[in-house]
Amino acid sequence: MAEIFLVSFGAILGANTRFIILSKLKKLNLSKDFFILIINTFASFFLGLFLSLLENFNSFIYSYQLLLFFSVGFLGSLSSFSSFVYDLFDLCLQSKLFRALKLFSMSLFLGIIAFAFGFLLVIK
Repeated sequence: MAEIFLVSFGAILGANTRFIILSKLKKLNLSKDFFILIINTFASFFLGLFLSLLENFNSFIYSYQLLLFFSVGFLGSLSSFSSFVYDLFDLCLQSKLFRALKLFSMSLFLGIIAFAFGFLLVIK
């Protein structure tokens, strides 16, 4: 039962953080799919960084609880796969297939690079 609360509390914080970031980014007059790309890239970076840190402290008693809270709850809620998929679907419906492919490719590429950079940042 405690695991559900850890994930839930992390998800509340992650969703609210995403909402605040989106509110701030909207002032820049960029497209919505670009906002989601930025947030998902940062979430990927922080996931890589967190998992790398957690790996270095593998004897840490609370590592599983931190994993649930931060990785599953907070970062899972901060990044938004469903918004990403909706943006791709919407672009396809508008027959903007090249833009959808570009968004897909950039999201995947930047997500992997950001995760790797975060993960490798801590490795000695």
